[in-house]
Amino acid sequence: MMNRIFMAGLGGRIFTCVLWAIASMDNPANSNGTENADYLSDALSKLAGVSASGPKNLADIAERIDHDSTHGRFPFEVRYRDTDDCADADGCIGFLIFRRYRDGRHFEVPVYAQPDPAKLPLKKLGVDVVIDATGRFLTAEKAQGFIDAGARKVLMSAPAKDDTPLIIYDINGDQDTGLPFVSLASCTTNAAAPIVYALGETFGYPESVFLNTTHAVTNSQKMLDGNSGKLENSFAGLNNIVVTDTGATKSLQKIFPELKQTTGIACRVPVENGSILCLVMEFGNAKGLTKESVLEALNEFGNNRIRRLLRVSHRQTMISSYVVDRSETSVVAPGQIVVIGGTVQIVAGYDNEYAYAYHLALAALNCPLPA
Repeated sequence: MMNRIFMAGLGGRIFTCVLWAIASMDNPANSNGTENADYLSDALSKLAGVSASGPKNLADIAERIDHDSTHGRFPFEVRYRDTDDCADADGCIGFLIFRRYRDGRHFEVPVYAQPDPAKLPLKKLGVDVVIDATGRFLTAEKAQGFIDAGARKVLMSAPAKDDTPLIIYDINGDQDTGLPFVSLASCTTNAAAPIVYALGETFGYPESVFLNTTHAVTNSQKMLDGNSGKLENSFAGLNNIVVTDTGATKSLQKIFPELKQTTGIACRVPVENGSILCLVMEFGNAKGLTKESVLEALNEFGNNRIRRLLRVSHRQTMISSYVVDRSETSVVAPGQIVVIGGTVQIVAGYDNEYAYAYHLALAALNCPLPA
């Protein structure tokens, strides 16, 4: 049985992509025509409600959801309904309405203009899990408001800023024994972790990991030069390659305590979606380390896990547009695997928006709840 979920952060980028992911699970085939392995009929019926930090124009929101500049047309017809009857103490301002094309079934989702999570009617809605897509509640203390309002669990859509566990299901998901607060780390961490895990469990964990992600632009950057909290984000993302730090290295060490040293950078480049990861791992005196054995370990992990975290591509090279709209968090290019002694270099692509959002949605619908 799927969990009943609620999403905070209406109109934001992660929110929109998670909503797309939930809708795509309701389709027997993916956009490329292949069978949807995570097919979940009526997945949208488990979305109990959504909230924004303040009043929103639902007509504008519905139109933005219906057509996304990056991912195209939403899998359902999107409508909205304003209603004075809904404007009550809970802050409800209306409904988003999703009509399924294959049978015309409608799903109505209430919308709340309520910035304080403790004032949301989560108990009345029967919410099991809240997806915080705002990035504002990244500690257990700040996210406690959702629990006080009646939710049983909160999933954070960014690395936590306290000791909240970073969980990637099918890697360290056994650590979630029904925890009330869990962080799903970041898109880059979700791309790197399956590779590190697959090789670490086969050859022993590397002594050091060097991570370089060539990453699509994000909303943290300016479109044109301007003021920003971080100097590198103040330069126009449209015509600069911007080198910045990445929290994925610290996140990997939290997920894999066996790792002694990690370092890395993120190079933001002027593409709207699709990123490429280069991992260089030093294994010291690992035995049996060859390109063929590395490929075998990656395929073994990719083919024998419930969730589709990792796939080895049939293409030998990696081009960022290959992975747009793919749900795997890491797609490895076999022709770009290099093994020199105890050093392994692996190149993988990932849809930094959709793949992360897809597994965040899948986790929310299926994660264990507190007793």
